[in-house]
Amino acid sequence: MLAVAGFACRSEGASVRPGDSASTAASPNASPVAVPSTWRTIPWEPYAGIDPSDVGLGVVFLRRAEDKSGTPGTDTLVVRTAPDASSPPLGALLFEVSANGVTSYRLAAADSLTPNLVEYGYEESGIPFDSLDVTGRWLHALVGSTADGTMRVGWVDTTQAGMGTVRWTDQLRDRPIFFPKPDHAAFFSTPDSTRPVAAPRGGDDAYAMHPVEVRGPWMRVRVVTPSDNCEPDVVPRRTRQLWIRYLDDRGRPNVWYYSRGC
Repeated sequence: MLAVAGFACRSEGASVRPGDSASTAASPNASPVAVPSTWRTIPWEPYAGIDPSDVGLGVVFLRRAEDKSGTPGTDTLVVRTAPDASSPPLGALLFEVSANGVTSYRLAAADSLTPNLVEYGYEESGIPFDSLDVTGRWLHALVGSTADGTMRVGWVDTTQAGMGTVRWTDQLRDRPIFFPKPDHAAFFSTPDSTRPVAAPRGGDDAYAMHPVEVRGPWMRVRVVTPSDNCEPDVVPRRTRQLWIRYLDDRGRPNVWYYSRGC
């Protein structure tokens, strides 16, 4: 499991009010699905101190979060109980733009969940997924955890209007990356575990890793010590090319990236 510092905040809000629409006509990409009035909504914001428990293989999100148009309204990403458009909704991700342009996220479900949301870009978040159904249309979404730690899962229709996806194997190849747990950093001279190399000392601010190539779960990285990530080029630096295991046995990332840049 990847530990990513500060991703979710569990703060339970009020029940959705009767008649509350999960989308509005003012929002061009909104889904015409109303959240049941009996559901609970839980506000969520990135970097609030609680990590997602499973980042999956990628993330499914609402595209309006990328352009953040100033039109007030709420867009909805519906999660269903089965990979079938007629199946009951299990939960929903709500992206809201207030009248003054402030954006926010809420997770809605029948009971209180710890949201398993992840920020994939600057103030752009979504629900992790770990597989697709046999048709390739439906994503198996990792919605949130119950009080006993059980992951609540459901299905997202990839044909929903205004929806997008990102796979971590694509996201991690073209930007600086780091080990979320510095003491778990492991480097090798070949794309296997037979020839370990001493890891640079310190955390992710002590050195930088820049992806070079990928072979299966292995990635060759350019390791720069001290870090040149957003740092002025005023000190001598050492550069090496080493291999890391960037995916675990389930395809989850062992490394992460700076979703907010420098």
